Amino acid sequence: MKMHKEKYEELLLRFAKELHDVGVTENMKRLVESQYTRTPNLSNPNTEEVTDRFSYRHDGYMIEAVRSVKLVVKKCS
Repeated sequence: MKMHKEKYEELLLRFAKELHDVGVTENMKRLVESQYTRTPNLSNPNTEEVTDRFSYRHDGYMIEAVRSVKLVVKKCS
């Protein structure tokens, strides 16, 4: 039987990998943490950041692609 500490560390590692795969930056993590620290009763601290942007212009047309990442922390029941 696994100890709770081992399961907790496994879940934290998995969560960190998923955040990295999605594109959450360290700056975004710090912003959410500071929001929560300043106002602990805040219902859902969040931040949004554009991580990648691409635009192409040709013959009067423009193609633009934007990737944005939003990090929201909510309390679940």
